[in-house]
Amino acid sequence: MRVGDYFSIPMGDGRFAISQIIWLGTESQEQKFKKIFAFAVLSVSTNEEVPENVEYLIFKDHRGSFSIVFTAVDKLKTGDWHILQHGIVSDAALKDFEFNMAGTLYRRGSPVRVLAIEEYQDYILMGVSGFALVENFLQQY
Repeated sequence: MRVGDYFSIPMGDGRFAISQIIWLGTESQEQKFKKIFAFAVLSVSTNEEVPENVEYLIFKDHRGSFSIVFTAVDKLKTGDWHILQHGIVSDAALKDFEFNMAGTLYRRGSPVRVLAIEEYQDYILMGVSGFALVENFLQQY
């Protein structure tokens, strides 16, 4: 598995969420996030075809709207979520992949600086979701 790869998440209702790996925690400094990855979802449908020219789906939770989901790499490693094809992350805003984890700004998994509280909302918040919560997000579509 590599950043940019498209993969399929089988859903409980028989549909598939076609997703793209945005960041792998194995890229993190000293492997701090080695068991986590981030992905975005392109579509939810009854087939496993990678759609062309589609923007990432937006999900909602108690914090608001988001398009990036963080979860464990386990299902990718076991093949439960299988890789469909290689790709590249074309969204320029995600190339450096900056996120806020516990008030620290990380760039591609390496710490950059401590964020001021008023900056927290300016960055993707790393909130690692369990697989049941991932399914709940996907069911929004």
